[in-house]
Amino acid sequence: MGGRRLVVGAALFAALLTGCGAPGEPKADPEAGPEARSSATPTKQPRDQKDRKERVSRSEGGARFEVPDAVIIEQLRRAAERIAQNYTAPPTPVPVDVDPGTNRALGYHLMLDFGFAEDQWRFLDALWHRESGWNHLADNPTSSAYGIPQSLPGSKMAVVGPDWRTNPETQIRWGLAYIAARYGTPERAWAHSEKVGWY
Repeated sequence: MGGRRLVVGAALFAALLTGCGAPGEPKADPEAGPEARSSATPTKQPRDQKDRKERVSRSEGGARFEVPDAVIIEQLRRAAERIAQNYTAPPTPVPVDVDPGTNRALGYHLMLDFGFAEDQWRFLDALWHRESGWNHLADNPTSSAYGIPQSLPGSKMAVVGPDWRTNPETQIRWGLAYIAARYGTPERAWAHSEKVGWY
């Protein structure tokens, strides 16, 4: 696993430093709610209409917020630098309830490589188990959300790689960058999902 980590880390680092991102663009505020992102004044909805809207949101799930590609790329660039600095560290074994060689195992290692603490795993695991069951081919026909993180739409993940439809690593890397940019931690993303049914 250590060798694979070095190859993946070095390849990602090289790819990201060759010019995908545009440094200096505004970053998403992980503390801001959706209302802070809209310039329109929110209108008060009747209670039954609000409840109906929330039920629809809960059934559709997905990573819904728009995070600029440059912010995603910057998050991945930082992760690549951390991987490059720590590539000699021995790989951390996966938790006992995670089968090696699965998307969950890959997700656990990529989460640590990304810089999230081990205690964030239970939140990330719960979030993506709810969203897709860790299935990289998960396709929500009612909302067009796709993949492990249920990117909405799935094509947003193309900023990480053209193989976003079939490569779980590409999807997980995008999802981790999205979570970092929008919420700061998987725990906060999970809390938002628990509240409204999507993140």
